[in-house]
Amino acid sequence: MLIRPARLEDARAIGIVHLDTWHTTYGRLVPEGFLDQFNYEERERSWQMRLSDTYSPHYIYVAEDDGQIVGFAYGGNSRTNDAPYTAEIYALYVRESHQRRGIGRRLLVPVARHFVAGGHTHMLIWVLSDNLRARAFYEAMGGVWLREKLINFGNNLPESAYGYVIADFLARFGQAEAD
Repeated sequence: MLIRPARLEDARAIGIVHLDTWHTTYGRLVPEGFLDQFNYEERERSWQMRLSDTYSPHYIYVAEDDGQIVGFAYGGNSRTNDAPYTAEIYALYVRESHQRRGIGRRLLVPVARHFVAGGHTHMLIWVLSDNLRARAFYEAMGGVWLREKLINFGNNLPESAYGYVIADFLARFGQAEAD
């Protein structure tokens, strides 16, 4: 398994993983038909824009298995005012076939290291509150539940924020990635 920075030419593969994991993860959590508005071309264009953006400080890493992208993590400055959580993991998705192998953790580590290099001390991630599997993962990674808010995912659905002290996260999980 290779974890590496994403490149512009990865946009299509990231878009495919993004949409496929939305369907396997959110298919039962969001209103029926909501995900039908998204397609691979739209996701590819969206990722091309993100990967081309050199003005916003953000970090995108992919996980490759036998040359195929099977997951990605995307983070940058926090989009909410939840001090001291000034950094945010915007997205962390791993194909269902590759989950429970440590890939999600391995993707979070380099993003967290970038956050530290950028002067951040705390990070957070938002997750649909009904996504119990992901919540358990974030808690196992040391995340502390912070609060809940509503997000429009075809309906107003509750999502929960999990916060991390980045130094603690890296002390616990970062060393294995450095070896």
